[in-house]
Amino acid sequence: MNRASACTLRIVGAIFAAAVAVTSLSACGESDATGESGVLEGVGRLPGYDFWAPVTLPDGVELQLPLPEGGPVGGRVTGNRVLLVGDSIFASTAKRYGNEMCDTLEPLGWQVAVEAEPGRFAEFGTRVLQARIDAVWDVVVIYLGTNYEGNEQLLRGELEEMFSITKGVETIVLTTGVFRDAQKVVNAAIKEVANEFDHVHVLDWASVARVKGITGKDGIHLSDAGRAALAQTIGRALDYAPFREPECLDSRFRDDTAINADDPAAAGDPAAPGEPATNSSSVETTVP
Repeated sequence: MNRASACTLRIVGAIFAAAVAVTSLSACGESDATGESGVLEGVGRLPGYDFWAPVTLPDGVELQLPLPEGGPVGGRVTGNRVLLVGDSIFASTAKRYGNEMCDTLEPLGWQVAVEAEPGRFAEFGTRVLQARIDAVWDVVVIYLGTNYEGNEQLLRGELEEMFSITKGVETIVLTTGVFRDAQKVVNAAIKEVANEFDHVHVLDWASVARVKGITGKDGIHLSDAGRAALAQTIGRALDYAPFREPECLDSRFRDDTAINADDPAAAGDPAAPGEPATNSSSVETTVP
């Protein structure tokens, strides 16, 4: 698989009082009006996109939108159905919350299903895919591993099971934000297992998650800007669907009981950096 590439995007906060637009070139690495390779000042559009994508980040912060290994998958599929499977990171972009994912992917022609719940471990992905794969999907996107109990062998087994279920379907798997040392183990496992499957392509979300302003104070859960950036990253990874019959599909997995509104610290505070979370129904390590 080819190494992932990315265009460097400069975010200029002074353009709008509360929002700035993500900008990019129509082709990565080509010169632009600034004279810098891959960098545009001010307001622009993602390559080929016909919609605006405001993202608020600190003035002067640079954001990279990575591509999956092998490049955008939209040109390699014949249909427009995409299934996103994950924990609270994806759940926060579902239509029962901010709806950033559908708002971003529908203009590209995709029919979008976000099957994601707070506090879920990798086994959740296997469960979702076993229940939903027969609905016929053209692309599957997976974001799991934020919740990790420290059993690398178990994680690798779940990844192998998920990728085996999606065999024959273009599959994108995201690395997680590195908010503790344990996530380095998670991301290494994701990359190594994905490399065993030709249809699986790694998308380096970790490189985006470390950018200032993408996550909130806990360094894990996404800010408003982070949710917009995540949706944009997926949009760039997919590109246009082969045809335009977009739809925001209803989710079947939407159990949000892991969110404890009365005690946000208990629900949103993961294990201490470097310590694995406990895979227990009484411990919720991620919330939107």
